[in-house]
Amino acid sequence: MTEGQILKEEISTSDDESRKESPDAMISGENLNEENLNNEEEEEEDLDFYDFLEAVSDKIDNIKNQIEKRREQPRQRLLRTIAELEEQKRILKTQLQQRIHIWSENFKQPNFIRTRDKISFSIGVANACFSPLVAGRWPHILPLVYTFQALFLITLRFFIYKRKSWHYFVYDLCYFVNLLTILYLWVFPSSTILFTVCYTLSHGPLSFAIVLWRNSLVFHSLDKVTSLFIHMYPPLTLFTLRWLLPVELQRENYPAITKIGPSLNTASAVFYTVVFYLIWQLLYYAFIVYGRREKVARGLRATSYTWLLTDKDGFVARLIEKFGFGSPDDGINLYKVVFYFFLQFGYMLISILPVCFWYYRNMYINGIFLCSIFAVSVYNGASFYIDVFSRRYLKSLELLHDCDENEVNEGVPRHSTICCPLRKASQTSTSCSLRLNMSARHYSFLVVHCKNLNEIYLCRNLSSNIYSFPNII
Repeated sequence: MTEGQILKEEISTSDDESRKESPDAMISGENLNEENLNNEEEEEEDLDFYDFLEAVSDKIDNIKNQIEKRREQPRQRLLRTIAELEEQKRILKTQLQQRIHIWSENFKQPNFIRTRDKISFSIGVANACFSPLVAGRWPHILPLVYTFQALFLITLRFFIYKRKSWHYFVYDLCYFVNLLTILYLWVFPSSTILFTVCYTLSHGPLSFAIVLWRNSLVFHSLDKVTSLFIHMYPPLTLFTLRWLLPVELQRENYPAITKIGPSLNTASAVFYTVVFYLIWQLLYYAFIVYGRREKVARGLRATSYTWLLTDKDGFVARLIEKFGFGSPDDGINLYKVVFYFFLQFGYMLISILPVCFWYYRNMYINGIFLCSIFAVSVYNGASFYIDVFSRRYLKSLELLHDCDENEVNEGVPRHSTICCPLRKASQTSTSCSLRLNMSARHYSFLVVHCKNLNEIYLCRNLSSNIYSFPNII
């Protein structure tokens, strides 16, 4: 054989041997893998149960930490936002208080007071002329005029009285009657009971209150005009609907009037009026007399019954003293309050009887009654202008004359606002008045009116001197 053949045979034999050895190698590799798996299983079997619990707790702790981190970020943002809002609230509150202080100071300026009084005077005169015109020419519009003015004036009065701690006056019977009248006009126009109650109460205790409370037609006083409106406009509105509104419009818009007919049933009218009056009286006692008795007793709130019971010159206080329940100086006790409520109930009952007998049945008697009540308010207003306002005006001129004389004698500049109390209300003082050597009569007038009226303003003008006071009930 040649050498080439010998080499081929050797190579072939070596290949066969390698083929034989390769399965053994594969088997050995598989055996190694199986051994490794077995070792891992043995290691896993070696893990303790407590180690498993520890691993689980670690996982839970990690999850909790992540949740807390995610929760902490919104909380911090929320706290930061709340702090920013509180800061903005504090800044806005401070700015609002400053604005209110500036406005209140501006409202006390003589120019503003004069402008306010002129506007009130103009509106009062226009309303006094416009209302009868509407009632006679366009009677169907008068309920709208009344409702608009009532909502505006009563709301304005509540906020004004709230600032002075007088807002318990808004819970009196006159406001209750105005509320019932508005409810009848716009909610229950077909209710004969509500119309009867409104007519009797408005023409009875509400109208007579103009005489008892001495309501006056003072055009420049918003407070006095509001008081007169509250007592005068409801009976005027119902009178217009009863006598001046055409029958067709009564049937269409206010059917209760046509259902009642030409006269009221006296028994049913008195019964329903007493029921509604007692409802108001119980609510007033529960919420004001009993519910706010501590504030009223300490003098923190003014009410109508405390006003009347403590008025030494008033009819109610003097009548209670005659019956032996104590003088006005003794304070307010339960007997006085109960007697006052019975007295008010008797006044209501007596005042509604003429409504049932005469006012609702005869237009002329009804009209004469309303004109008489209005004439009383006009007379009270004339008395205020002649007896009160003019006297104050003349005394202000006398005080101004004394101030000028003392300034000239002592060498004080004529237009100085330091010593003359009439030039600036905030600088009125006893020492300044004494230094000016004012007469005792003028000084006592100044001190009393400064305390009662809060401020005195006088416009020094050669052409016109205007003396303005704040409004008093």
